[in-house]
Amino acid sequence: MKLKDLLAPLDEVFRQEQIKYAVIGGYAVAVWGEVRATRDIDLLCRAADLGLLVEALAKTRMRFERRAGDLDDPVSEVVKIDMTSQEGAYVIDVLAGIRGAPGGIVERARQVALEGLVVPVASPEDTVLLKLLAGSRRDVDDAVGIIRMQAGRLDLPLLRDLCPPNLRATLDSLLCS
Repeated sequence: MKLKDLLAPLDEVFRQEQIKYAVIGGYAVAVWGEVRATRDIDLLCRAADLGLLVEALAKTRMRFERRAGDLDDPVSEVVKIDMTSQEGAYVIDVLAGIRGAPGGIVERARQVALEGLVVPVASPEDTVLLKLLAGSRRDVDDAVGIIRMQAGRLDLPLLRDLCPPNLRATLDSLLCS
């Protein structure tokens, strides 16, 4: 199943309910950095809008599950939407309340065409920070790829301003390499 086919029905729900969101994760990395294989579709919305999203999803009869994160989980809540079809099993995760993430990510998202569907994608600056927050070797490599591919186009003052204090040394070392 194509990304457009998976995301279009959900994008319609977000638009009808006037809920701002942003594509994050591997698809955001592919937009701003180096393309890598991913089947995961991760979206971010404001924590305050999660209840409204759940109500809207219930009306559409989409299958979903709302989960609260544990105290040590970086995500406070997630809605897992089952988009399984005859073509395969697909889950879209809508995350809210990523601990340590800068505010305003969905507001700074940029409209990007992905497979013919125009959707908000987290800015390259925010995607770098989200990847550094995630912290795995793969995530740091994704951040490096974005920095390399967006060289000269990144808003470095914004990136440094939004960067959590505990990640500043890591960010500075990536920007200097």
